Amino acid sequence: MGKRLVMVAVVVVILAATTVGLALAQGSNAAARGSDGVIHVVVGPNGHTQFFDFNHDGLTFGDRLASVGPLLDQTQTKRVGTAYMDCLIVSRSLPPNGGAFGCTYALKFADGDIITQGVDPHGPSDVLFSVTGGNGAYREATGEAEYIDTSVTDIIIHLGDQWARPAD
Repeated sequence: MGKRLVMVAVVVVILAATTVGLALAQGSNAAARGSDGVIHVVVGPNGHTQFFDFNHDGLTFGDRLASVGPLLDQTQTKRVGTAYMDCLIVSRSLPPNGGAFGCTYALKFADGDIITQGVDPHGPSDVLFSVTGGNGAYREATGEAEYIDTSVTDIIIHLGDQWARPAD
């Protein structure tokens, strides 16, 4: 009877340690959401981008751009998720001389995903997208996301009031 009790205790301790370890690991990859419901992340370098030229005539109206890349914290020192982008050329004035893309981003974090949509001009820009939803911790998310394109893409997400946490 004593050996059985010791085995049960050991199993309980191992399960507890595993649960705590998993929770800490997931928490370290979660988006750093401030008490005001703001998340600031950066789409880092070393992603993969693919153009889809459907008529094989250069980028024209209706062609697509898709991308996947690492999502980093605002200091660009820790990976917090993955950014998935899908854009459609939606203007007759085309890249590289101008043009606009209708884009959807799926931002995947350890605790859930946030979806944003908006129109992005070709080249460096500072534009607002709508937060159109999410899942997990961001289920039914609303708000806006500022996309600042330079050599990287800073994303500053302002979630709706329901995601603001009360002050401690």
